[in-house]
Amino acid sequence: MGKRSRAEFLASNLPQLQNLIKRDPSSYKDEFLQQWRHYESAFTIFNLKPDHEDEKFGELITFISHVSLSYPKECTEFPQQIVSMLSAHHQTLSPELRKTMVQALVLMRNKDQISATSLLSLFFTLFRCKDKHLRSMLHKHIVNDIKNCNAKSKNNKLNKTLQNFMYTMLKDDNDIAAKKSIEVMVDLYKKNVWNDAKTVNVIAEACFSSTSKIVAPALHFFLGTDEKEKEDSDDEEGFDLTSMKHGMTINKKTKSRKNQMEKALASVKRKARAKERAETFNFSALHLLNDPQGFAEKLFSRLKNSTSNNSFRFELRLQIMNLVSRLIGVHRLMLFGFYEFLISYLKPHQREVTAVLAYAAQASHELVPPDVLAPVVQAIADNFVWNNSASEVVTAGLNGLREICTRCPLAMSESLLQSLIEDYKNHREKGPMNAARSLLGLFREVNPEMLRKQDRGKAATVNAKTFVPAKYGEVRIMDGVDGAELLDEDSDASGEGSDDDEEGDEGDDSDDEQDGEGEGEVVEEEGEDDDSESEGAEGDDTEKAAAKKDNESAEAAPSPAKKKKSNPAAEKIFTEEDHARIRELRQRREAERAAGVKTRKDIESDDSEAEGDPNIVDVSRIMSGIRRKDDYKARMEKIKEKAKKNKAFMMIVHKRSVQGKVTRSLRDKQKVLRTHARKQKKKGF
Repeated sequence: MGKRSRAEFLASNLPQLQNLIKRDPSSYKDEFLQQWRHYESAFTIFNLKPDHEDEKFGELITFISHVSLSYPKECTEFPQQIVSMLSAHHQTLSPELRKTMVQALVLMRNKDQISATSLLSLFFTLFRCKDKHLRSMLHKHIVNDIKNCNAKSKNNKLNKTLQNFMYTMLKDDNDIAAKKSIEVMVDLYKKNVWNDAKTVNVIAEACFSSTSKIVAPALHFFLGTDEKEKEDSDDEEGFDLTSMKHGMTINKKTKSRKNQMEKALASVKRKARAKERAETFNFSALHLLNDPQGFAEKLFSRLKNSTSNNSFRFELRLQIMNLVSRLIGVHRLMLFGFYEFLISYLKPHQREVTAVLAYAAQASHELVPPDVLAPVVQAIADNFVWNNSASEVVTAGLNGLREICTRCPLAMSESLLQSLIEDYKNHREKGPMNAARSLLGLFREVNPEMLRKQDRGKAATVNAKTFVPAKYGEVRIMDGVDGAELLDEDSDASGEGSDDDEEGDEGDDSDDEQDGEGEGEVVEEEGEDDDSESEGAEGDDTEKAAAKKDNESAEAAPSPAKKKKSNPAAEKIFTEEDHARIRELRQRREAERAAGVKTRKDIESDDSEAEGDPNIVDVSRIMSGIRRKDDYKARMEKIKEKAKKNKAFMMIVHKRSVQGKVTRSLRDKQKVLRTHARKQKKKGF
């Protein structure tokens, strides 16, 4: 191929020329300058007809963006020209050319040829374009670029500029642009890049927008920022190491299987290291609000207005209700009108009534006056808990009352409580009976004086003289870690058990002898004290003074009994394992007190609830005990299962489930036996 024909070939084949320029820029400078002149002429034509679609112009932009780093002097003005074209004509440009320009700018930004401030401001403006794929690409680049800029240290200058720009974007006439701006801020908060108060308060302003498209993501941010996110990375897949190791021993050892095994082992080790690493906690978004009381009042006013003129759909109003109740519970706010507003929704036929019951419980706390919450409690009792209601309705009502009384026990009147427990603690249906008994168990701990003597239980009756119910506004300050004495008793019991095992019978005999000697010495000392007292009465004043000094020194010195009663929390720093052990011991103590009623499933569920946020009431707690009717498919499965049990053995002997019992491994047999034993134990409960 001659020199002339080669130059013509390269002029028409830009990817090939791009490859050669990257290898040797100086040798192909003339070819580049030729393409640069083509670009300049196409740029002039574009300014005259910006809506004209030119495929060649897009190819030149892509080519120059790739090789611009090789010729920085010639391409100095190129990035700014692309920015100016997009700023002026982004609405009239053809989608393909606009996408090509954006990709060129992203490429040059990755090579640090253009500043982040000017480019990201342009990209936020491009959210106004009616191009879904382009908006998705812009969103991804903006989040990644800001994350990279703040990777080593916080770039406060860039963050401040972009946050101010986003604040103006929220008031943009284009709803899609405002919504995408909120989504960017939410993603940056979740990625722990913009987790400051300014970001949270900018998103809070979006809750008062007139458009539901902007309000919905802002509400979801405040209601869902504490949820556990799924891991995005591809390498964090779940691997079954046991089956993979078994496969490696049996199957042929190939390179792909070996690589897969190494990848699985690396993933397991990485997860183990992450568990050992100290966990970092972020403040919830609700705690970063500047004025929670004002924010809650504005939201509640918005909720009432949207309800009266029906401006928002019901699901969105429910989310606003949820956020207001959560704000009241987290910050202990006073918003008395909210409880009166909820009463109109507390009816069995109301849509999502279980969620409304949960929000009523969320908005309850110990600082709310009992007179304010009493109408809510009475409305639930009147509308849900009465004889003509279905058992599901009664169960939901009693569960809702229990959740409210957990946070504010003074809201329940004594007569109403006794009436509810008397009517439903021995109900024929399991749901209302369990709900009433859970309410009974709560008041046995909180205020047993409100119960009848026959309902108080053994523990409450024993501690009746020393128990003092909490009054409204009373704050009881803890002087130690709650349940630390359980840990102390557990360590003493384990220590005694180990000593007994080591010493054996001889140790027991020696202990008995020592105890006997100790008792004799104590009696002898008491006799000596009596004698010394009689002598002191008859003796002179000097002996009295000496005895007085001895008594003072004896009072000043701490006795062994006092040392034992000292708070163990003052002598030890408690770790996470200690707190977990305290929870386990407390649950065991409660289970023992309940005479074995509590099963392992209940203990596990209680442990998971204790680790969650106590300010958030899940709807499942209101729905607990409600058994839904089976649909047609579930009924047919039960019939088939029942028929299978009564089938003749010769009809099922050929089945794989029967044949496989013979070839079961020892481990599988143990699993089946354990499951069977567990089911047998649970039959009585």
